[in-house]
Amino acid sequence: MSTQGGPACECRIAPWIHTGMLAPKSSLGIYYCPEELYCLHGTRLEYGRIASHWRNIPGECPWVGMRVTDKSACECGRGPWINLRQLRIFIRKNLIGPVTAISCPGLCPGTLVSVVDERVADHPRDSRTRCPWSGTRIIPLGTPPPLFPPTR
Repeated sequence: MSTQGGPACECRIAPWIHTGMLAPKSSLGIYYCPEELYCLHGTRLEYGRIASHWRNIPGECPWVGMRVTDKSACECGRGPWINLRQLRIFIRKNLIGPVTAISCPGLCPGTLVSVVDERVADHPRDSRTRCPWSGTRIIPLGTPPPLFPPTR
């Protein structure tokens, strides 16, 4: 419950994205995982979340379980957000300061995209299309799961 007595908007509880942010693969219902480099076969959506999927390297995909909606804004009008757990490559000012750049999870060409005031800067996905990740809030908490975790 919110302090106003009404229900709290679900968007504040956990990170979420919308389907327009995922790039579809050639097979119907299959999307490129935002961590495409390590999840080559893509993923499905199950019950409004990114499903568990095959990876070409050992380790957990940080996107599994991410809530995915059909709308680009939640009920209270806020847009999608993620945290650093979902990002393999990001730059912080003075190593611990605010995030200043990320590798775009939208599979955009180029190296890094600026982050200004905790939001992904406006940038193109290709020569004609604005990247749907532009404006996504980046919460500077968390770390991605390890690649090649030790075997027991």
